[in-house]
Amino acid sequence: MVRFRRFAVLPLLAATCVGPASGQLTQAAAGGFDRPGLELVLRSRASETTDARVARLAALYVPEGEPSSPFLEPGAFEATFRGAIELDLNDSFRFAIRGNGGVRLSIGGQVVLERDTLPADGAPASIDSEVRLNKGLNPIELVYSSPARGDASMRLTWGNDYLPEEPVPPASLRHAGSTALDRGRSRRAARDLVAEDAVSLARVVLAEYAERRIRRDGCLVCHSRDGAPASGPPAPDAGPTHAPPDLTWAGEKFRGDWLADYLAGHPADLPRPHPEVRATASPDETDLFAVGLHHQHGLAASPPEPEPVDAELAAVGSDLIRGDRLGCHACHALGDEPALGGEGAEEAINFDLVRRRLRRPFFDWFLRDPQRILPGTKMPQFVDEDGYTGLYDVFDGDAARQFEAIWQYLGTID
Repeated sequence: MVRFRRFAVLPLLAATCVGPASGQLTQAAAGGFDRPGLELVLRSRASETTDARVARLAALYVPEGEPSSPFLEPGAFEATFRGAIELDLNDSFRFAIRGNGGVRLSIGGQVVLERDTLPADGAPASIDSEVRLNKGLNPIELVYSSPARGDASMRLTWGNDYLPEEPVPPASLRHAGSTALDRGRSRRAARDLVAEDAVSLARVVLAEYAERRIRRDGCLVCHSRDGAPASGPPAPDAGPTHAPPDLTWAGEKFRGDWLADYLAGHPADLPRPHPEVRATASPDETDLFAVGLHHQHGLAASPPEPEPVDAELAAVGSDLIRGDRLGCHACHALGDEPALGGEGAEEAINFDLVRRRLRRPFFDWFLRDPQRILPGTKMPQFVDEDGYTGLYDVFDGDAARQFEAIWQYLGTID
């Protein structure tokens, strides 16, 4: 089994520096950024009406014809995310934005990325050089303008020489609070309590709906999320591999159809046993819940239907999974074939569930650096900082091509 250790890389000298002279605040000076998430201010371009709420990520998804807020009419809008990115150490990142519409990204008071229109083919709009961020709090403002037609979507990502492109994680985002947020919170509380605002009650924003459900159903009593531990005691019969999973990337990770079934309480679909699985709502409501989680991450409800399996690539993937290549079969069952076990092996997810559960981009992202995405996982890291495994006889060690072959093989398991 091939494993690599990742080492820290010093920021490049060519990086764009965002320091105190350009508006960067130190942690002491920016002490107000003490709350998780970013402030999100939404403005209708037709009526100039505004609303504000907290966003977990610098991302959104608003289907065409639906409102961006329960207090704004459907149609064109502007969204402004404000807050700070918090780091434990100085580092440099290449920022990128995917989606449609127009964007302006400022970090530490400097505009580092501005586009009137994001690429229509889904490619990211990115910064040519890396941006240097300091230890502590780095103020950020991201202004997004929805497109004239079609769904509105936007996701802020970062990466560097040792970190593949990924969403800026919620645990790194902070905001300071504002009167706009206080007003938005009060409007929502009054609407839900009195139930007199028929117009706003009829406007369902699924990203907000999912957040209300998470809190109303007590999900965070058992599940950790966004760097915060579960608020309740651990389940007495939950071992380290059977504890309730972290919810940070649930909207990024799971297919919408599988997630809705899971939320509806179908224990037969579980990848591994859990102490308790309970339905959170009716099937119709769990569909909305799942879609809302995707929208929080700036993603459409479901990925495209799976393409036909490439038999030649699947054969390569089978070879990588079995035997002493990547060693996956030691811990993972392959449909009806049980895991081989052996020294250090632990029960893991049956591979016949992977393509039914996971969105393909998450599959690739997770395999690049499992510990970063799921701290404490037993899954080893196979990929070095340059994107290669040690198996140079297969696609010259190119991890992306090897993972594609594995994905094709997973499509053959019943």
